[in-house]
Amino acid sequence: MEASERLRFQTVLLDISQNLTEDNLSTLKCFCAEQIGKRRLETLRSGLELFQALEELSLLSPAEPAFLTELLTVIKRPDLGNKLKAFHSTDGPPIAEVGGDSSNLDLAIDVVCDNVGKDWWMLVRRLGLGESQIQVIEYNNPRNMRRQIFTALTEWKRINASKATVDELVTALRSLKLNMVADTVQLKIKQAIN
Repeated sequence: MEASERLRFQTVLLDISQNLTEDNLSTLKCFCAEQIGKRRLETLRSGLELFQALEELSLLSPAEPAFLTELLTVIKRPDLGNKLKAFHSTDGPPIAEVGGDSSNLDLAIDVVCDNVGKDWWMLVRRLGLGESQIQVIEYNNPRNMRRQIFTALTEWKRINASKATVDELVTALRSLKLNMVADTVQLKIKQAIN
């Protein structure tokens, strides 16, 4: 499965989890008692943890969201089930190929990954990633900041297709006063071209 599809799926699950009430979660856990087991269910504190348990049991995946969709309908939350249906019915835009600039953008992303620190989320937020997407990236890549940055920038590139350019990345860096990183990106691109 493609990493970007997995990220989009995790973002949908996080969104659903955040919109569940405590009663919704409790009811979902009751319906899953046979599959997951009561002892394990007692340790699950959020919808996201419940969804992860369902994935581990192969009852939920990006290709097969039907089990969770049905459960959400049973607990009278078809609005949340529709989010899964919408994910399943769309393939999403392709990974961005920015003409001849694509390899330069990949190089720029690599430089940013090596030079932007713990406040990387400010950069990707400036580039347009949402809070739930950032949370999913952090959740999926604990204790690996470089991977978090790389995943976030790759997702930005995928979402924005032809609008994702080195210039846009440099502009975002400069707007956050990350001028040294922006200068390094431009220098590496210039070296790669020559």
